[in-house]
Formats: sequence, C-alpha cells, structure tokens
Amino acid sequence: MYQNFLILSQELHFGRAADLASITQPALSQQIARLEENLGVKLFIRDQRQLALTPAGIVFRDGIAKIISNLDQLAQRTAAAGGEENMAIAIGITEYASLPVLAGAMSQLQHAYPSARLQRQEILNQQQGTALMRAQIDVGIGVVLRGADAALPHCAEVSSRLVAASPWALLLPETHRWAGMQQLPLSSLAEENIIVFAREVNPPVYDGLVETCRVAGVTPNFVFAATQSLFGIQLAKDGMGLMLGTSFVLGAPPAGMRAVRLEGLPPLAMMLNWRSDECRPVVKVFLELLLASASRYDEPQATM
Repeated sequence: MYQNFLILSQELHFGRAADLASITQPALSQQIARLEENLGVKLFIRDQRQLALTPAGIVFRDGIAKIISNLDQLAQRTAAAGGEENMAIAIGITEYASLPVLAGAMSQLQHAYPSARLQRQEILNQQQGTALMRAQIDVGIGVVLRGADAALPHCAEVSSRLVAASPWALLLPETHRWAGMQQLPLSSLAEENIIVFAREVNPPVYDGLVETCRVAGVTPNFVFAATQSLFGIQLAKDGMGLMLGTSFVLGAPPAGMRAVRLEGLPPLAMMLNWRSDECRPVVKVFLELLLASASRYDEPQATM
C-alpha cells in the first residue's frame, strides 16, 4: 500500500500509477481511500482536471519515502556485515541515446570493483524518481529537453542534476547543399526528408520537439521514425533523408557525412538521478565517476 501511495504521489495520475503498480485503477483508489481513512486526513486533492497532494500528503510522502529508504539501507548494511555486500547496480537509462558520460564511468568502476555488476533497465527520466524510491534502480540517467520539467519527486529523497546538454543537428552528406552551412533554421525540417527517432523511444522529448515546431509554424517532413540510432544513421548515409539528432546519438559523423547545427529547438539535456541518502560504497563511487566524466562536457555540449 505504501509503495503504491509513493507511485501515485509521483505520477499524480491514477491510471499511470495503477499501470506502474501492476494493479487495477479501482484497486489503487480503494487502497488510497483506506489509507486516508486510517490516517484520518486527506492525502490528495481530486478534481476533474488534476490530482495534487495535500500538505498532509506531502508530509506523509516524504516520511514514507525516508522509512522505505532506511529499510533498504538496513538490509544492505546487514548483508555487508555478513560478508555478502550486494555489488549489483541497477541503472535506469534510455539506450537510444549513447550517453557519453556512461561508458567511461562503467569501465572505471569495473577496475575499482571487479565484482561489480551493472544491470540496465529501459526507464525514461520522468519515471526514474518512482523507480528510485521503489529501489527498482540505484542510478538513473535520463534525457529531457532543456528547460522541461524533469518530473522527479520534489522531495529530499531523490537528487537530480543536469550533467550535460547538446544542441540538435541534421546529419547530411558532405555533398549536400547545406554541408557548408554553420547552422540551419528550424524551417529546414520542412524542406527535406527527415529521419527522426520514434516517439516510443522518448515520448516527452518527441512531443516537445513537435510542439516547438507547431508553435514556430513549421511542419516537419518526417519520412521515417527509427527505434535504433545506428539504423537511422545508416538510412541517412544511404540517402533516404537527413537525420535529426544530437551528439548523444549522432556522435562523430561517419565518413562522407557532416552534422550541421539546427537552431530553434531546445537542447537535449542529460540528467543524473539518485537517492539522496545512498549509502552503498559501490553506488557512491559510481556516482562520483559519472559526475567526473560529465564535468568534461560544458553546457551546451559544444559543436557536433
């Protein structure tokens, strides 16, 4: 019940929270009603447009998150005292982005802790706060549009930091008429066939880009939506269209290709998320390695 309350306090939407909790929406509603009855206070304000925490709900959310975190840490210290420290680190990521800060930190961690095991889960940045509070992941690395609400819990239990950012660009052949340009206007997306990442890869980022174009009066000519970045790059190399991406995805342009910066879209930001009171040494070292790796990326992450 308490875990499900935390999920709902993060999502503030009964349908989404029920899906994450793997229960029906009526069952979740009944659990919250029983919890409010037992406590004698209302935890949520409900109206037709939105769900919000009451002041009592905020206090209860922060307290329950702390209790669950303390229980997790107690279990970890108990295991360590018995000589069986858990060396597994669960990472929440979006693999479509290459996440340049990650590979080096993973390699350094392996040298420092040869028995460390990294386990990945495909989790969007907006879902990582809940996953951290539920101990489903230990570290989250997400990508969001710069300036967008990261949608993590606004409480002391979860820490979040922007660690790198990258502008958008179009990957095009060196023989293309735009290859000599330093930057392109947003209207370029309507003038050529564009290969874009599929919406299912990261719905908030995709929707944010489409909305930015709509406000600017630009209708992008998206001819293909790729779920794998390497396939999108190959399509661009084969002449199907120009690929929209950032340095997190495009990396160094392949031979014969060039990435030209696109103006008018908010940069793609990389977020690092973790439990504020994390106590496991192996996780704390991994966080330090990630932050050190990210310090090499100035904002915005320079040119493509």
